[in-house]
Amino acid sequence: MDDKNLNTPLLLFDHECTLCVRFKDSLDRININEKVNMISLHDDRVYERYPFLDKKQCKETIHLVLDEKGPEVLVGEKVVEYLISLNPKIQKFTWLIESKMGQKAISFFYHAVNNYRESLLNRCTGCRNKH
Repeated sequence: MDDKNLNTPLLLFDHECTLCVRFKDSLDRININEKVNMISLHDDRVYERYPFLDKKQCKETIHLVLDEKGPEVLVGEKVVEYLISLNPKIQKFTWLIESKMGQKAISFFYHAVNNYRESLLNRCTGCRNKH
């Protein structure tokens, strides 16, 4: 993996979490990787290049770095909103995503998936020791 993969937008994912890897693979299938660089949150080069990121927080919640010059970091459900906005098939429905109900749906979805991810990590002895 070269340093080009550390350019923004940069999505951090947990390559040791099967759910996170499936999420990344799904994004690859819809070609999000043409618009977003994805890298494991366990790659220490990320924290060298972006020292404002906290590895512990990145393990707990999905992070996306948007601009390295004036860094903006999206966290949690804001990452989901951003990724949805990149899909051309969904762009015409952004008004729905931006609505109050759309925001509630994204928040619910994100928190449900994150809780499931945490339960998977807690059930796996090997994962628990790494996190």
